[in-house]
Amino acid sequence: MRHLFIINPAAGKHMKVDALRQQISDLMRRRDEAWTIELTEAPGHAEALARQAADAPEDGLRVYALGGDGTLNEVVNGVAGRPNVAVGCCPLGSGNDFIKLFNVGRERFRDLAALVDAGEREVDLIRCNDRYSINICSVGFDARIGLEQAEYKKLPLVTGKGAYLISLVVNTVKGIHRPYRLELDGEPMEGDYTLIAACNGRWYGGSFNPAPDALPDDGLLDFIIVEGVSRLTVANLVLKYAKGRGKEFPDLIHMRRGRCLKVWCDRSSMVNVDGERLDADSLSFSVSANRLRLLVPSGAHW
Repeated sequence: MRHLFIINPAAGKHMKVDALRQQISDLMRRRDEAWTIELTEAPGHAEALARQAADAPEDGLRVYALGGDGTLNEVVNGVAGRPNVAVGCCPLGSGNDFIKLFNVGRERFRDLAALVDAGEREVDLIRCNDRYSINICSVGFDARIGLEQAEYKKLPLVTGKGAYLISLVVNTVKGIHRPYRLELDGEPMEGDYTLIAACNGRWYGGSFNPAPDALPDDGLLDFIIVEGVSRLTVANLVLKYAKGRGKEFPDLIHMRRGRCLKVWCDRSSMVNVDGERLDADSLSFSVSANRLRLLVPSGAHW
């Protein structure tokens, strides 16, 4: 068995790389197995490192993503479709949304010894055009707010919450909803929609829990389609959406389970893929034929 630890030094606010490397070294020196530590240097580097390791001819590889949801997403995209690879997630980012799926034993993922000795569970992946997602993809109002927030963080004296509020105001002024044409498992839909989400996990955006009943291993995705609403209505509706109460508003928030949702936008649009940005004017959110072997420490489950 080979072990590859991919550390994103830019993840989170309190990443202590030297201490983390020492912890890994102390743990792995006691094991008679090959292991390597790599630090990412730029966006996309974790994906490249994971793919390179997965392409090696030896059998049996475990890749650990030590960072946030973006690091995990890159590792997943680097190894998807490789049957000899399992992926572990040590949540050290600011959001760590995917791991919130685990209602019990979530803290076990930060225990490196427990993670290295973890068992495996096969989970589904979302295929979003030519990218993979393990958690949630979305397009519309929420995606524009979240993805543009990063740009406002670059402004002097603007904090994370401040950047979110600026993005919220700007996108509210630009317009809440846009026209989309949809096809959900062959069923056509068309109209003005506020947001569209495909959920394999349950949490995203730090505090949004729109799909509290989603299961990552049932072979289905939880699709959420929010009707176009006014500026006066959107704040209350999005709050309910964020709290997983969409079923209380069946006329405005459509919650469906299925395997494939195709989306045609009226223009090139920002798409959230596990917090990473994709730009496209047509999308396909579907259950991937490739499943992922996820490392789940003993005592953790959803």
